[in-house]
Amino acid sequence: MVKITQIPVERLYQNCDSEQFDFSSTEELEVLPTIIGQSRALEAVDFGANIIGEGYNLFVMGATGAGKYTLVKRFLDEQVKQRPQGLDWGYLHNFVDPQKPWFVSLPAGQGSQLWQDIQKVVIQLLEELPRAFDDEYYRGRIRAIDEASRKHRVRMFGNLQQEADKKGILLLRMQDGNYAFAAKRNGQPMTTEEFEQLPLDEQEKTEDIIASLHEELQHTILELREWEHDNQKKISALNAEVALEVISRHVSKLKHAYPNSTCLQKYFDAMQKDMRGNVDAFLKVSESNEDEASPIGIDSSLFRRYQINLIVDNTDKQGAPVVYESLPNHQSLFGCVEHMAMMGALVTDFSLIKGGAFHRANGGYLILDAEKLLMQPFAWEGMKQALQGKELKLNTLERMYSIVSTVSLEPEPIPLDVKVILLGNRRLYYLLYELDPEFAELFKVVADFEDEMTRDADSHLLYARLMATTVQQESLLHLERDAVSRVIEHSARTADDASKLSLHQGDLTDLLRESNYWAHKDGAKMVARHHVDLAIQSRIQRVDRQRTLLYSQIERAITCIEVTGKQIGQINALSVLYAGGFSFAQPSRLTANCRYGEGDIIDIEREVDLGGDIHSKGVMIMSGYLGTTYAKDKPLSMSASLVFEQSYGEIDGDSATLAELCVLLSAIAGVPLKQSIAITGSMNQHGKVQAIGGVNEKIEGFFDICKKVNYTGEQGVIIPHANVQHLMLRQDVIDAVANQTFQIHAVETVEQALALLTDLTVGELDAGGNYPDGSFNAAVARQIQLWADVHKHEKEAHPDDGS
Repeated sequence: MVKITQIPVERLYQNCDSEQFDFSSTEELEVLPTIIGQSRALEAVDFGANIIGEGYNLFVMGATGAGKYTLVKRFLDEQVKQRPQGLDWGYLHNFVDPQKPWFVSLPAGQGSQLWQDIQKVVIQLLEELPRAFDDEYYRGRIRAIDEASRKHRVRMFGNLQQEADKKGILLLRMQDGNYAFAAKRNGQPMTTEEFEQLPLDEQEKTEDIIASLHEELQHTILELREWEHDNQKKISALNAEVALEVISRHVSKLKHAYPNSTCLQKYFDAMQKDMRGNVDAFLKVSESNEDEASPIGIDSSLFRRYQINLIVDNTDKQGAPVVYESLPNHQSLFGCVEHMAMMGALVTDFSLIKGGAFHRANGGYLILDAEKLLMQPFAWEGMKQALQGKELKLNTLERMYSIVSTVSLEPEPIPLDVKVILLGNRRLYYLLYELDPEFAELFKVVADFEDEMTRDADSHLLYARLMATTVQQESLLHLERDAVSRVIEHSARTADDASKLSLHQGDLTDLLRESNYWAHKDGAKMVARHHVDLAIQSRIQRVDRQRTLLYSQIERAITCIEVTGKQIGQINALSVLYAGGFSFAQPSRLTANCRYGEGDIIDIEREVDLGGDIHSKGVMIMSGYLGTTYAKDKPLSMSASLVFEQSYGEIDGDSATLAELCVLLSAIAGVPLKQSIAITGSMNQHGKVQAIGGVNEKIEGFFDICKKVNYTGEQGVIIPHANVQHLMLRQDVIDAVANQTFQIHAVETVEQALALLTDLTVGELDAGGNYPDGSFNAAVARQIQLWADVHKHEKEAHPDDGS
């Protein structure tokens, strides 16, 4: 049997010797170009960002705060400098079908330039069109048309007057502008009385003449109206000719400015045609604002439709776009069509189209938080549809699900070329991979972030440079060399491994910020080691209310824990509680009862649904070891029950398996166990002790309880030997071990643990299959044999009962 020794003091804490550093503070260190310890993830991001093909989007997985976004953003910011600059995207009015606006894409910067150019053209037309219609040449041509019309009118009515004069009739123009005929005498129209004094046959003759002349008048008026209509056509043609000359001159400038865009050439032709048909609107705006410095009507719906609705402007961007959307809902990702109230109704047009993150990232990269994306209704399905269809359709949710019955738009879909990078944890990645069959086809590249890195002299220096980088980015006070060592030691404690360093960027940044606070409060110019200690201690103090309450109950004997003496079937097991990111240990009294029975070991926690599956697995492993070791050739004729006393919550994990076996064997053998020694560890069916988690918290927790209850200097803890490499204990615990007032033992087998707990020789089987007299195993074997004999006698006495 391996000799059991106490763990030496030097293995309880792996110091970071500050003398290994050749700098006095982080101020002397160069900043890091990238995050340390993530070469695997960085290679995956590099591969995913540059490979061309369908479905090569990325899922970057790791713990929250591990620096996923920082690494990806920093890498892409450098990567996109070598890639083409993103395009400007906008929508244009469709003059044929206004409900279906056209999209247009332009090189970066040309979108805003087009907006300015169109605005300039509209303003110039507002100024030049009125001048063109006020030009003397134009007026002369209008006067010529009007003069020709006047002369024709005079000639027509002159001929009619001559015809009437020959027949003794006068042509009169009335006050309302109409014409009438009357008989005349001495060159003057007759009155009604004079006309009635004429002979009857002469009256009839005159009336017939007037009737015939009136008919000729109607023909004359009809001919004049046709003439005036022709004149109006001439004026309209003249106006169109003048307007076209002015409009085409400016639109031609636009066409020459953007010769490579087929879409714009088509649009400029349609715009020119529409402007020719709306010349009067330009003239009216000019007339209503002739006293204004600038035309106030420029934003009216008529002129707004000539303008581009620029939804993506990459003027000031360098390289391909990199977009992070912090609130990835359907609207923020894919844009929307807004409405405005007008005369009690909701109306819209192409100018109310708003772009989303996919539009801004088109041609580049879009970074999204996977969990946030999944929490937003319809966002996940919308993203998949966009990636699969390679186009962006502006389908609002209101229209898709008929929530609002308003007239909306059907904008032309925009081609999509983007790589989506999702950030999330490992559990989410594996869930999506299993539950969404399309996920694997769309996200073929995974970048897996490391949680920790190997601790050595080189990594110490890298970690120091990481602190210098964080200090510079956060504008914090620099750290002295001793403070750097303390942060490194705390990082190893956070990693639960003395040979590793935590790569959780968020935790490191928080610790540096809090240390900076205490240094500022102390009036120091740099962060010292004790400032880091203050930050760690104050962090614990802020969140340890629950631990204080639990330990107080133990101290007041409300929760029963004994740390002295010996008891049969009772042991102090150690568990770890997690509360809001803070973990601490709680000793628990574990008891066992044994009796003759059918070989059942009752896990009371499991029976009342307070035991998890892993804990139940540990109990089964223990049962397997018990039967194999002590009852290979006989029935295990016993029943036992195990319970964590005063435990009212769910228990899971297998770290109490070793304690459960020891307390069960104590109950079987009737041998008391030391209550001054707490124990933790899992085991296999062959009695080999295996590593567990939270070893530092468990040791410190039992030490704290002993201090509060009855500290005698004889207490200690048994841990798995495999956990020695994880030890990074508090200084007060280390001091107690150094002063031999607290012991920490590492064991590899169940026998070693039993020897420490009982001070007895455990005993090994001899050639005859017997254990040495007075050994622990002999007592266990004797009791099991006794129960087996009882079982045999019962079977012989009742041969027909059972098998």
